[in-house]
Amino acid sequence: MLGKPRISAPGGSSAWDPKSYLQFARLRERPVLELLEHLPEQSPECIYDLGCGTGIATRLLAERWPRAELFGIDSSVEMLEQALALPIKVNWLNVDVSQWQAQKPANLLFAAAVLHFIEDHERLLPRLLAQLQAGGCLAVHMPNWSDAPWYQLMLRALSEPGPNGQPLGTLALRKFMASRNVLSLDSYYRLLAPLTRELDIWETEHLQVVEGDSPIFDWVKVSALRPVLSALDDGERQAFLDKYLKLLHNHYPPEDDGRTLFPFKRIFIIATV
Repeated sequence: MLGKPRISAPGGSSAWDPKSYLQFARLRERPVLELLEHLPEQSPECIYDLGCGTGIATRLLAERWPRAELFGIDSSVEMLEQALALPIKVNWLNVDVSQWQAQKPANLLFAAAVLHFIEDHERLLPRLLAQLQAGGCLAVHMPNWSDAPWYQLMLRALSEPGPNGQPLGTLALRKFMASRNVLSLDSYYRLLAPLTRELDIWETEHLQVVEGDSPIFDWVKVSALRPVLSALDDGERQAFLDKYLKLLHNHYPPEDDGRTLFPFKRIFIIATV
């Protein structure tokens, strides 16, 4: 249904910036299209877009299966309000994906760039598979940051001295940001193979070409960097940004045409029960 999204219990994120997130909408759409291209032939009656955000994937799902009952699930009211502008028929629900339960068994669970924010995939993914009807499919893509320079530089900047001579990020924050919710490809296979009828797992590295004065920072600040920026006080935040932006600009210099090359790895999973 179109209209105001239903609001769940307090605790949903209020810090997402839809306008900044849509700055790279075309590049964020690219892995969604890759995931859609690999889905098995089906005519799903009930689809849930988990972590739908501004509706980048939701719109494509609605266009591909216009007769399906489509749900858009997200924890951010701001992102859902942006999604409401889309001229598609969707049940928009303001729910944290980590707490979500399907209203009815699904034929397709589509999770684009969201599950890496949720801990304990060993429990999360089996729980999601249990929401599917027989023959249903869980389709996932998520970034693999483990060896990404921007991610390692972020950890380095958090470890450098701040205004008080101590590391900018507390030990708890550094441990949190260093932890990886994303498993290895073979770990996902061992986890999901016993629970599925068909399983396809792969990794892709896209050479993203981005524009702007600080395009790498513009990309990460709206998602991966949010916990860091919100955890630091004003003085620490400015000191971190000064260090981090310098590191980013040195590692990702613009090309002769003014654009910046931004290699980006993603893991894809299609699991059919």
